[in-house]
Amino acid sequence: MVKTDISKMTKIKKISIEDALLMAIQVHKRGMLSEAESIYRDVLRTVPDHPDAIHYIGVVKHQGGNSEEGLEYILRSLELQPNQPGALNNLGNIYKEMGRLEEAEAAYSKVLEMASDYADTWVNLGIIQRDLKKPEAALEKLLKAVELNPEHPDAYHNLGNVYRDLNRIDEALAAYGKSAELAPLHQEAPKAIAKLQFELGRKKQAVRTLENWLIRRPDDAVARHLLAAYSGENIPARASNSYVRQAFDSFSKSFDEVLTRLNYKAPELVAARTIQVLSGSGSQYNILDIGCGTGLCGPLLKPLARSLTGVDLSPGMLEKARKRDVYDVLEEAELTAYMQANPGKFDVVTCVDTFVYFGDLSPAFLASNEALSPGGWLFFTVEQHVQDDHSSGYWLRPHGRYSHTREHLENLLTTAGLTVESAEDVVLRNEGGKPVSGLLFSAQKR
Repeated sequence: MVKTDISKMTKIKKISIEDALLMAIQVHKRGMLSEAESIYRDVLRTVPDHPDAIHYIGVVKHQGGNSEEGLEYILRSLELQPNQPGALNNLGNIYKEMGRLEEAEAAYSKVLEMASDYADTWVNLGIIQRDLKKPEAALEKLLKAVELNPEHPDAYHNLGNVYRDLNRIDEALAAYGKSAELAPLHQEAPKAIAKLQFELGRKKQAVRTLENWLIRRPDDAVARHLLAAYSGENIPARASNSYVRQAFDSFSKSFDEVLTRLNYKAPELVAARTIQVLSGSGSQYNILDIGCGTGLCGPLLKPLARSLTGVDLSPGMLEKARKRDVYDVLEEAELTAYMQANPGKFDVVTCVDTFVYFGDLSPAFLASNEALSPGGWLFFTVEQHVQDDHSSGYWLRPHGRYSHTREHLENLLTTAGLTVESAEDVVLRNEGGKPVSGLLFSAQKR
């Protein structure tokens, strides 16, 4: 058990403030956040303006999910001692995760003015400048990183991303390959290589890349799902639970910021249609938001809600949703099973771009009908497949999501006991510089 009373420890062991801080850092590195914070605060009781203790409390706050408070501590530390490369680097990391890219760029740049040999910071600055649509500047930073550390797999992977943006395809493949060589179990590099091969029309190479990777990591659900999408073989009826957890847990920290840059409109579309249909009654509703993700739809639905429940498979996404403080209940569960277990409990079910991970939507629509009270409503978006060139009415696309035809979904909803009230063509977001065509459905339980 870690002792955290510095005054007592001083009497017993004559421990110095420096030793206490080193102890706290070691505890912190082991992931014991509350214990580390307690020791940092004991340091501050002795030295109230100790910049390192204040800085590391900020890191603890960020790691514990409170990035805004973490920023306050780190900025306070930098007021006391401006020339702290470590604190500035952590400031940049927090700004980066919060999507405050210009501020992250400024923080990382200050670090490199003081410590130009920080390869990791050159990588981070390159990532930020790529996100800021400065590919030439990003390329310069990432080349500097690999010059400083020629065995930095993340530097090579991000270098591959920038070369790809610049349409320097051979160099992109070489950089991804070097990343995979340096970190044979690094899961992103082989998938990036396969994706680029597929986009170049080298389908057999892409399939072989994923098959070889799955020999090493047969538990990689994302790679297995993409293999089906690229090969067109063994297409699953829906993305597996493992795929959803793996894909979205890794994406949860940057999810909102990335979708903002893609001009993501689906939450607003679903909420606006829900409000349009229901707000005139003056009633409050028990609302279920399935596949709620980080809760983007929650604040928009809250004014209509007697109760608001969110369900998602990704713990990382649910943690972000919890911070919005608008859901009465948040559950980690598979949405079909959850609805089947709660018959007649909800007046409204909303689903924002989660049905895109289902090919066969029959079970989900039947479960929606079960979960709805008489006269209840289902509102959802999907990606639209314009031509029905597949007998099932849905298609697994190379990006790993399913698209559906309007007629196919209308038939499924009717069979499930739901009356289609509207099915509107919409643009869900931009991707690769192009609009993504979708459908916005509203259907009522008969």
